[in-house]
Amino acid sequence: MIVLEQSDQLILIRQTDHAFLAGYFAQEWGNENFAKPEPFGSFCLAAAEHDNGWSEWELKPQIDPKTRYPYSYTSIPTEDHIALYQRGIERLVRADHYAALLASLHCSMLYDRGRATIPGYSAKYVKSGEAQIVGDFVQRLKLQQLRLKVDLRADAAMKAAAEDNIITANFERLEALDRLSLYFCLGPGENIGIEGVPSNDQGGTADLELRPEGANVVTLSPYPFRRETLQVSVLARRVPKRVYANDADFQKTLARAPFYAIKYTLRERRSNTSFHAAGF
Repeated sequence: MIVLEQSDQLILIRQTDHAFLAGYFAQEWGNENFAKPEPFGSFCLAAAEHDNGWSEWELKPQIDPKTRYPYSYTSIPTEDHIALYQRGIERLVRADHYAALLASLHCSMLYDRGRATIPGYSAKYVKSGEAQIVGDFVQRLKLQQLRLKVDLRADAAMKAAAEDNIITANFERLEALDRLSLYFCLGPGENIGIEGVPSNDQGGTADLELRPEGANVVTLSPYPFRRETLQVSVLARRVPKRVYANDADFQKTLARAPFYAIKYTLRERRSNTSFHAAGF
């Protein structure tokens, strides 16, 4: 759950709605400057479902007993975080091995502290006493990824897409879409850059720059989508910014809060284009 403070209210966005927005961007990806990801269906599924393990938790979200505010995606206890991502990845394994591989890679990176300083990135902060449990989990993910690659490469229809360079390109695209969706969910307030986004599968990359232009309009350059203007929407709810007595108190309050749509317009900005050829 994404938790934003706004005056005397908390703005709450479900992780599954954040992922749905990433999936929308995935469906639109591809133009003369940015290659369409392949296998396209699997890529779009991974983008839309990379956080699907949150589904059950978000039916009955919990509060942090220290703050008495609802847990966010960065403050939820590590053991719960691991359990929900395990559940979500296994759900994808049953549906699509390629999508599951990308989701597993994404989950691994959530525990990469080296990426925690990237603006808009959703790295999970781990306490020193949790290093062992996290290390074991990440190792299980890596073994899972190896098994999925073996299975995919044994499938003639998927063998080409399971080559390391293609997997890496699709994973980096997924990471870019995750950050792009988070940018809108967190509320565009400043310019940000998303660096090293694949423009093709041969190592070419581009540095994307997002710039808010007022009136809920954001411009992007270079622009990776097939339509020059996209209407962006994410569901949210408002609850009072107050101390909650317990989980039940918060859940009852949240159940009475109606959903509303936060809307933006994303359009191409024809300047500041920054492409990098393979090998540079």
